[in-house]
Amino acid sequence: MVLQKPDVILNVFSSIDGKITTAPNRDVAEWTAEGLDGDAHEVTHQLYDELDCDGLISGSESLIVWSEHGVKLKEPVYEPKKSKAYIVFDGRGRMNWYQQEGLLVVTREDVSKDYIQQLEEKEIPYILAGTGPHIDLQVALHKLHELGFRKLGLSGGGLINGAFLRQGLIDEISVVIAPLAIGGTKTPSLFDAEDLKELSDATRIELKTMKTVGEGSVWLHYKVKN
Repeated sequence: MVLQKPDVILNVFSSIDGKITTAPNRDVAEWTAEGLDGDAHEVTHQLYDELDCDGLISGSESLIVWSEHGVKLKEPVYEPKKSKAYIVFDGRGRMNWYQQEGLLVVTREDVSKDYIQQLEEKEIPYILAGTGPHIDLQVALHKLHELGFRKLGLSGGGLINGAFLRQGLIDEISVVIAPLAIGGTKTPSLFDAEDLKELSDATRIELKTMKTVGEGSVWLHYKVKN
């Protein structure tokens, strides 16, 4: 049985070599704070509305990095208007939530009872999907579809992006290339996933849009073909 799911659009910004931070455990917002990102951060957030995303997905790993190594910006980044929820995949139940407005948590069925108690006490809506070490992404997306979501913007770190990619759950890729080259062997990239075993397993994509945006950035918008 094929489960229905919303369309998933990866919508992120990166360096020319696909790095999404400067180094491990660094907040990508430091590029913006130093005026180095060519407005890529701002443009990417605006694109959520242009791409008609009705919800945004992030992983807990990204939130932990931002909270511990957060960078303050002089100006607030554009806040998407069409998105109905900020959906965080937190399979390990690690987050101690302080902000509840607009939040929807996705976690495992066998996550700790203390974590579920926290969500219920703080009146945070949640979805349970799968047991074992990881969230069942296909079940999670099916349940989000049942809640009415039809097009989700994925803005996770390399691990969650890589998991979605390997499971064939990404329908479009929207990436704003900032005018930076970062390098590094352990620096997070767009997709930090298991190495391919066969060339035939590579995800093929078809270019939909390419244009310059901001101050020296380039927007590339692809449709996933397989």
